[in-house]
Amino acid sequence: MKLVFLAVFLCGLGLAVYAMLHGVERSPKRKKRVPSAFLNAPTSGAFAIVFGATGYLLASKSRLSLVSILVIITIAASIMTAGAITLMAQWALPHAGNPSDEDSTQGLPARVTRSISPSARGEISFQSNGERHVLLAESTDGTAIPSDTEVVIDTIQDGVARVELWSTVEQRL
Repeated sequence: MKLVFLAVFLCGLGLAVYAMLHGVERSPKRKKRVPSAFLNAPTSGAFAIVFGATGYLLASKSRLSLVSILVIITIAASIMTAGAITLMAQWALPHAGNPSDEDSTQGLPARVTRSISPSARGEISFQSNGERHVLLAESTDGTAIPSDTEVVIDTIQDGVARVELWSTVEQRL
């Protein structure tokens, strides 16, 4: 039985690593719906980790019967899973299905349409989701940026884009 519990524990660790690498993603078939808080890699991984680890410890360090061990580890894993579900539903998933505008525009290329100076905002133009957008803009480092220069959007706050020269970004790449 110890090997079964160890295998369940390792599967749980595998699910946890998968969740760290991929996050909680929307299913391609259900693009507009938020992922389930109940059945996903992090909560399944939490159940398997606690079930396997607790089962292994009880099977190897106690003289309890298999039925007693299964009851104890099922209760422990269920409590852990309930905590993980609550965490997912309250903290992680409310934003999973709704990317913010900042998420979708950060790193987009844009062109300065009105010069940006250290003391005055300029204007940029960029394409996003097939539409042309125009925003007020300022330089991230406070330097002047002439009209018709390529820039990259860093953030957008209160309708003002903070931009950086494309040549500066290109040097870092």
